[in-house]
Amino acid sequence: MTDDLLERAVAYLLAVLPDIGPDLSAPTPCRGWNTRTLLAHVDESIAALREGLAGGQVRLTPGAPMPNCAGTLHIRSRAEALLGDWANERPESVVVFDKPVSARVLGTVGALELTIHAWDLTAAAPAAPPIPDRLARQLLNVAPKLVPVADRWPLFAPPIEPPTAAPTDRLLAYLGRTRPPH
Repeated sequence: MTDDLLERAVAYLLAVLPDIGPDLSAPTPCRGWNTRTLLAHVDESIAALREGLAGGQVRLTPGAPMPNCAGTLHIRSRAEALLGDWANERPESVVVFDKPVSARVLGTVGALELTIHAWDLTAAAPAAPPIPDRLARQLLNVAPKLVPVADRWPLFAPPIEPPTAAPTDRLLAYLGRTRPPH
């Protein structure tokens, strides 16, 4: 794990956001979620990461209703603030679900979350860039530790056969995703 993994994941998210059109009802690879719902989830994820970095604890409420999404400009602003939080002094560990994890692990989990959901958003932004190979390779190295094959449903589908040996295809296949038809 490298300290710049979260920074590169946020940079990828920021590269995808401008290509999302005004129709936030477009479907995404996330079952039952349209672009608006996915953006709201990304906003929630960023808020959780920022909360952990600022206060040393993430207070998750499983099953709580997602907030309405304020759009891509709001997400951009929040993602940029997350970069600032990450660059500042941060706690050594963060409590998540009553268990301490290192801030570095929190950043790695955040990097995987934001990268994959940025890729999910490319379904509504066909001109958006692909996941950078280096980022995909590094996330592929940590994904089995963060998302083991057992007990991954409903967050992730079972792994599938990747269509190519490219790092992005292998990462997406491990997480049960396929490239959307554009």
